[in-house]
Amino acid sequence: MTPFEWILAVCIAIMAATLLSGLVLVLRTSDVLARAVLADLIFYTMICIFLTWTLTNPTSIGYEVALLAAIAGGVLPTLSMARIISRGRR
Repeated sequence: MTPFEWILAVCIAIMAATLLSGLVLVLRTSDVLARAVLADLIFYTMICIFLTWTLTNPTSIGYEVALLAAIAGGVLPTLSMARIISRGRR
């Protein structure tokens, strides 16, 4: 393994630890707003792990996944968070 691959492996390990701690917090908390925020954290962490992994493992769909994640990860959680905060009121 090259030094770059070692750095990426350490980064993926740190992100995986963050993902697991977010999952534990989702299971332990009873606040709906905190669960929504933690669900976004888990989603973004999974995307970040995948994109970090594609730096050393070229795939034909890596760019498309990044674009789809940017659209789904940027627009939809913002709208759903606004609905959760306002409790469905318009």
